[in-house]
Amino acid sequence: MITNPQGFNQHVPDPRQANFLANYLSMDSETYSNALQSALRAGYAQEYAESITAQMPTWLLESLGKNKRLNKAEKVIDKILDLEPLDEEGKLDNQALKTQADIAKFIASTVGKKDYSTRSEHTGKDGGAIQVEGVEITVRK
Repeated sequence: MITNPQGFNQHVPDPRQANFLANYLSMDSETYSNALQSALRAGYAQEYAESITAQMPTWLLESLGKNKRLNKAEKVIDKILDLEPLDEEGKLDNQALKTQADIAKFIASTVGKKDYSTRSEHTGKDGGAIQVEGVEITVRK
């Protein structure tokens, strides 16, 4: 049985890896946190699917590590956002409040970018075309 028919390797990524990770790590997936079912759904052979976490290939180890660090970062962000921005005397701590506001803006503009992102359009003088010397720019309509 051929387990790698397309010859994927460290230079040619296997799309099954991305599919496995999407199924295994996404809480919306029917196979969330089930390595065997996630691997089968991604298209891996039964034998490989049964041992994927025991083999712990580099791509999986790295992805799980990134996911773990992201979870830790989210917990830290939650703690910072839940802190009362007051100093020892009960007065407003402007630095703590600024930190909370910066984090909130960052999360809104990245995680919630569909609803909170801002669009910036750049134009030249008086709303005209941007002039760039030595470069020809073609505008498609």
